[in-house]
Amino acid sequence: MTVSASAAELVVVAKGRMEAAVAVAGKWKANDKCIQSTGAHYLFADKGIGRGDFEIRARLSLEAFNGSAAALVLGNNKFGFEGRHRRMYVQGPDFPDGQTIGKPEDFIMPGRPFDLLVSRRNNNLTFYIDSKKVWDTSFDVKEITSVGLRPWRAMLRIYDFSIDGNLMEASLPELTASSLTVSRQTMLSKKQQLQAAAGTDKFEQALLATTPEQLVRQKAAKQSGVLEIAPVHLPTNPKGDNNHFGWPVATMLDDTIILVHRSMPGHNRKSSGNADENTTYSTILRSSDGGQTWSEPYDVRDCMAVEDRNRGGAVPLSHRYKFDPTNDSPLGYKLHLNAIGTTRDGGVILVSDHGVFRSEDKGKTWRHLRLAFREDLHVGPFVYVGPRIIDDSKHGLLLFAHHTIYQSRRPVDIARELAVYRSRDGGESWQKTSLSLPNWCKPAEPDVISHNGQFKAIVRNQAPANVLTQMRFNFGDTEISEVANTLMKTRVSVDTSAICFNPVTKRFEVVQSKREDMSIHLFSIAPEDWESAKWRHEGCLFKRSAGFYNTADGFHTGGAVLDEKRGVQHVFFYCGHPGGPAGVFRMTRTLDTPKLAKLLER
Repeated sequence: MTVSASAAELVVVAKGRMEAAVAVAGKWKANDKCIQSTGAHYLFADKGIGRGDFEIRARLSLEAFNGSAAALVLGNNKFGFEGRHRRMYVQGPDFPDGQTIGKPEDFIMPGRPFDLLVSRRNNNLTFYIDSKKVWDTSFDVKEITSVGLRPWRAMLRIYDFSIDGNLMEASLPELTASSLTVSRQTMLSKKQQLQAAAGTDKFEQALLATTPEQLVRQKAAKQSGVLEIAPVHLPTNPKGDNNHFGWPVATMLDDTIILVHRSMPGHNRKSSGNADENTTYSTILRSSDGGQTWSEPYDVRDCMAVEDRNRGGAVPLSHRYKFDPTNDSPLGYKLHLNAIGTTRDGGVILVSDHGVFRSEDKGKTWRHLRLAFREDLHVGPFVYVGPRIIDDSKHGLLLFAHHTIYQSRRPVDIARELAVYRSRDGGESWQKTSLSLPNWCKPAEPDVISHNGQFKAIVRNQAPANVLTQMRFNFGDTEISEVANTLMKTRVSVDTSAICFNPVTKRFEVVQSKREDMSIHLFSIAPEDWESAKWRHEGCLFKRSAGFYNTADGFHTGGAVLDEKRGVQHVFFYCGHPGGPAGVFRMTRTLDTPKLAKLLER
């Protein structure tokens, strides 16, 4: 959308009347000298701002603090009044992306109007609320093509909004974030369509929802022997409402792939069914032929004693806020997600919401290590694990994770540190260590590899940054200084992605799950260029219809395995509806990345 420029002073909203505003008709309601709204959309000024000094003034109010993500928008940058982490934040390419800058309650009282002033003087940008300085930064951006406000999860009231400066032509983005505004009826309608296809020959394609262009590309890639996508486990006959198979991670021992995924009612609670005794966070499958065929699924809880399996309730401790909210029992295991790895003596270790487990026969049978991470023995925050466990010859078993802080039995924040747990006794007990990180990095679910005596990781730098961040560190470090955001950014829900060192190309490679447009991409970087954090885009591996968390769900590509004998990487991902059904798929791609990239260019 393009709007022409005019005068040097602009009144966007005056006493609750839109004067020079661009917004979605019907989204904003006039009410007592203000306009008010809530939802995933914007109100923009119909002019941008050019070079030189300027002032933006707005009289606003927020009805409540609820992790709203309400923000002022300056081009691709945002000044957030409050994020999900309950902190004020800044976000964007011209700000320290993802940095939190204060507590909203220090500047704003819910329901009470406040005056926002944003002033640029000599390329220094300063934010004030009620004449109190909040934050400042160097800001020499020559053209701000869009200036606006967004309510998101807040009830935002705008009384006045004006700009004084060198006004210019505006170039406005979409006025709504359509992936966030789908009605519940639409969500459920799509869910019902997918459920109706279960058990038919159309079910696989219905879950993948592949674009026509992608279907042609997939067929050509398979015929060329460089890329294949195939189902692993689909919910054709689920138990109860547990038709959302998701978040797969895998390891490989000799020629056997051991894969674990969740079987639960859904991702988005608004469109999910109900959890019950069949809800499991760790369904295990095995393949000894490169993923062509798979064993019958095994619920790892079947090896647990009844008192451990139901400790505190059927739903694991970390997820009761979502699927068992009336259960206030503190009993259970302070773990979330699945991590899996092999040991040097031929075992397999699994760490999951249900506890820690070990197999001595490549995943056929399992033993519960019942004391590890139990709430009465584990001191500290909840441990949200990354997908990979490494048995290091010097340090022993290493589990990589992030620490999630709970308040009132709900997750509210992530510690600015990388958590590494070490076991010297085969997984029976774990020693906690942590490596501090810059405040701008809010790490989640690190995918870690060992290379030339060091550990390298790709982690989710959570909202508001929404970018994959790379790290390099040694066990025993107290902080990680080599940490940088990559170019692998998304506007919607940064996701767990897979890192490997490709033995064929001798480059580090990442298979990125990008939920913004529901696509999967391949990136690479040479070891000597690691510090630059400038990863090369090799191509798009998969694309489906968009609408993440409403009508589309996926992918969680982290926890992939290298099969050097076959010259491939097996990437496991899930795809389907956020309320179920969703299935687990295998993407097997050649390690000859130049050949693959050439085909993807077509």
